[in-house]
Amino acid sequence: MVQLSDVLGNVPLITRLYLILSFALMVLCSLDIISPLSLYLNWNLVLREHQYWRLITCFLYFGSFGIHFFWDVYVLIYYCSSLEEVTFRNNSADFLWMIILSCCMLLVI
Repeated sequence: MVQLSDVLGNVPLITRLYLILSFALMVLCSLDIISPLSLYLNWNLVLREHQYWRLITCFLYFGSFGIHFFWDVYVLIYYCSSLEEVTFRNNSADFLWMIILSCCMLLVI
């Protein structure tokens, strides 16, 4: 039987953190602890209400519990882990820097 620790243990560090944060947001929203409306990117709320977490959570929230979420998680694990292991040769700092720069560019666009 496959253990969760075995699956997460084989996933590279940055991909694992991204997966855990995405899963945590999904659980919190599915249990109605936080509202999904507090996670999406709204520039008016970021600039006027100083809700800076929206700059990060818009990249972490994939939706509520369902098949769509699990498909996104599968794609995240497959592509991010292969990118982190092969292209960046397990250099987690460089991979994290690439993700940060990519997110910043997407926010500017």
